[in-house]
Amino acid sequence: MNELTFGSLGGIFPEIILLVGGVLIMLLDMAQGREQDSGKGFMGIAVLTLLVATVGVILQLGMAPETVMGMVDIAPFSTFLKILIYTGMALVAIGGGAFMNKHATGRGEFWTLFLFVTLAMSIAVSANNLLLLFLSIEFLSITSYILAGLLRENRRSAEAGVKYFLYGSVASSLMLYGMSLIYGAGGSIYLTEISTALAATPELGGIILPAGMFVLVGFGFKASIAPFHQWAPDTYDGAPTPITAYLSTASKAVGFAVMARVLIVGLGGYSVDWVPVLAGLSVLTMTVGNLMALRQNSVKRMLAYSSVAQAGYVLMGLTAVVSSAAGDLTLLSMNGLNGLLLYLFAYLFTNVGAFMVVLAIEDTSGSTDIGAFTNLGQRAPGLAWAMFLFLLSLTGIPLTGGFVGKFYVFGAAVQHQYWWLVIIALINTGIAAYYYLNVVRVMFFSGKEDAVPVRLSVPVGVQFVVLVCVGATIWLGLYPPSIIDLANSASQQLLALMQ
Repeated sequence: MNELTFGSLGGIFPEIILLVGGVLIMLLDMAQGREQDSGKGFMGIAVLTLLVATVGVILQLGMAPETVMGMVDIAPFSTFLKILIYTGMALVAIGGGAFMNKHATGRGEFWTLFLFVTLAMSIAVSANNLLLLFLSIEFLSITSYILAGLLRENRRSAEAGVKYFLYGSVASSLMLYGMSLIYGAGGSIYLTEISTALAATPELGGIILPAGMFVLVGFGFKASIAPFHQWAPDTYDGAPTPITAYLSTASKAVGFAVMARVLIVGLGGYSVDWVPVLAGLSVLTMTVGNLMALRQNSVKRMLAYSSVAQAGYVLMGLTAVVSSAAGDLTLLSMNGLNGLLLYLFAYLFTNVGAFMVVLAIEDTSGSTDIGAFTNLGQRAPGLAWAMFLFLLSLTGIPLTGGFVGKFYVFGAAVQHQYWWLVIIALINTGIAAYYYLNVVRVMFFSGKEDAVPVRLSVPVGVQFVVLVCVGATIWLGLYPPSIIDLANSASQQLLALMQ
């Protein structure tokens, strides 16, 4: 039996900080009563909370893996993802906080939910049993539904929240049913015990494939994998842009993290069954996302479909995972899972940066249509060149973070000789380059040059976040050994549990 002590609470220090920060903002908001507040104080508390939590999780790097209360794993895999999540949410808070304070009526509610949704994601990537996984994913989903529809006066925001809720309810029901089947077959809620039980009773294998498919519906919903992606375009397009930024990055990373943990740790012995399914979903996701993105006139909606397509590339990494039984993982530079983690990390900065540029245009012109980007190279050269870099990274051009991510997931697929998967992915990359470069054409080569271009007024927070994302995208494109080592360590720790 695991006893709860003050010493064990140190392992969940980041989560405690997030909980305290969220409750503090809620109490301060209640104390104000009906008085209107600018929200700047709440924003400051939220950003400070996220920074302290990030420092707390960075201090856990290099520590020996431990399990808190028997349910929360403090290990390289969860630590890597927490750094990703906290960093992404901090960037969204700094860049999009002023926009939300301006447009949201319940500012205290927003910042409370913002920290609570971060807490939910943090718990989800650390949970080692089905019960806590389900509860944390539902906590994440419910808070996300509210945040997507937070702008009550905005019809499109309300529609985004409702659609997100309806799709999410069905996906959660199917996921829970799949988890109940796995629990019945394994006789435990703990993933390692389930794996051991299934290995000892191979006759139960007949139930694992349908159970796994039901669970994949829920995880695929969070990661916006086709055909479970239908909610994503409308929700991303209608939700406030800062919310879209975190849904397409941090929340998506959680979907892939829990999918990887359940499939590798719990159902690793049945990889011969789920690998072909993931490969098919990968092809479907990247193809559907890219083909639909070709038809979009709204840059925000185009990035939504692009996010779906990017999920297909990320899924290639999980398709090509290597178990510890196949050899010494420390000798492999590409084990599939490290490609997934590097892709998500690079994608975080690329996509948050791109949505911050969209936010600046939307806040100024009131539109996210591609026409609003006309002559952006004259009106805001810094934003235009930053957007150009982000689009190059999304395409996977060398010397950008996106290239490193693609290099590792494509390399893992080649290592497994999944040539057909790599060829389809390369074709899809070419399709994506077309609609990404169309935005570049509009920004720099469309319309008449203005004699005196009207400069855009870009908030300081947006400028700072865009600058950070530009620097991170270039830095990751230079193969930083520190991040690659962290991804290798995180992936090796989880793959060592694969039976």
